[in-house]
Amino acid sequence: MHPHIFTSTLPRAMETGDRVVEAIPGARMECMSSLNPVDVGACHGLTMGEIRQMLGPQVLETMRNDPSNARLPGGESQQDVTKRLEPFIVDYLERQVQPVVVISHLSTLQILYEYFTGTAREHSTKGFWALDMPVGTVIQLVAKFGGAYAGTPPPSY
Repeated sequence: MHPHIFTSTLPRAMETGDRVVEAIPGARMECMSSLNPVDVGACHGLTMGEIRQMLGPQVLETMRNDPSNARLPGGESQQDVTKRLEPFIVDYLERQVQPVVVISHLSTLQILYEYFTGTAREHSTKGFWALDMPVGTVIQLVAKFGGAYAGTPPPSY
């Protein structure tokens, strides 16, 4: 079966997707805006220090205390990104019978990982950023009834 490649609409993700499609005969690629990274609004391109200076430490404290609902001015919350991803998950990922490759961004991939492994609740008070997922990492999720697990299937007994 040929894999279906999904990427965000950002050029760096689409360029990576193009390379994967070139390397795998028969693979097809689709760009989805739902896979774009969390929108940080007015804080785009700023460091945490610059955000703290611009908005004050109370904004970052609010984000630490209520990560699911807190958002930077003009941006998205973790809950907003999760709601944006839900139709993609239901309409595209959960209905696939062939292998799927998702090329996206750290915030989006963290939320997808938590959804499929059932660990979102563990991070609900810490925020998706608490999930240690190194940038540039390939993670294999293997489907199982009721979700997925990371890595290769366990041996059968």
